[in-house]
Amino acid sequence: MCGVCWFVQIVHYPLFKEIGETHFTKYINENYRTAWIVGPIMLLELGSGLWFISEKFSIFFIINMVWLGIIWVSTFAIQMPLHRKLSKQYNHKHLRLLVRTNWIRTVFWSLRSVLLIYYIINANFSSDIF
Repeated sequence: MCGVCWFVQIVHYPLFKEIGETHFTKYINENYRTAWIVGPIMLLELGSGLWFISEKFSIFFIINMVWLGIIWVSTFAIQMPLHRKLSKQYNHKHLRLLVRTNWIRTVFWSLRSVLLIYYIINANFSSDIF
C-alpha cells in the first residue's frame, strides 16, 4: 500500500484539479472503482498485522498496529468523508484538504514499510527482534 499511496499522493489526487468542475463529480464517482483494489489489500494488511501481533507480541508489532490504526482512522474519518463530499459537488477547499490530509496515510504507510523491511532483513539474523 505504500507504493499505491505515494502514487495517489503525487499523481492521482493532484490530477483531480485538471478534471474541471463540469465533469468532476462524474469522475469522482467512477474513481470509486479503486476501492475494489485498495479495500482487499487494506483488509489483508490488517489481518496480517493482527496475525503477527498474536504470533509474537512485541513492541515492534505494537508500533506496526498503532501506525496501521492511524492509517485506518485517517481513511475512514477524513479521506472517505471528503471523497463523499466531492462526489456530490466540486469544492476546491475539500479537494485541497483531501490532498493535504492524505499525507497522514502516505507518511505512516512509508514508516510501516521501513519498519517491515527492517524486520524482514533482521529476522534472518536475530530471533529476538524488539
